[in-house]
Amino acid sequence: MKLTFQNQITDVSHTKKNDLETFFALVELNLVIQEIEYFTGDDWLSLCGDIDSGEIYRNWFIWQDIELTQEWEAYDHITNQRIIASNRTLLTAKIDQIENERNN
Repeated sequence: MKLTFQNQITDVSHTKKNDLETFFALVELNLVIQEIEYFTGDDWLSLCGDIDSGEIYRNWFIWQDIELTQEWEAYDHITNQRIIASNRTLLTAKIDQIENERNN
């Protein structure tokens, strides 16, 4: 994801303090977004509320949404997409298929 800044600061002495704070907040947010783009399964594991509810499979972070859908979910850090399956076996089969295609 790219963040493009449209406002250019030409004269800092005429810039309001709030404008600068907003600008620096956007710069910091952009740095966080750039870092998240390269997360692997291990990086996502630490963001899981209950670390026992998630696991790593072939460098993918997988978990079961017990509270809402009861479905198994996986995060693909390469495509930045979520994969969903009704059970763990189907989910790991989907991951295997994707990883095998990538490796060929």
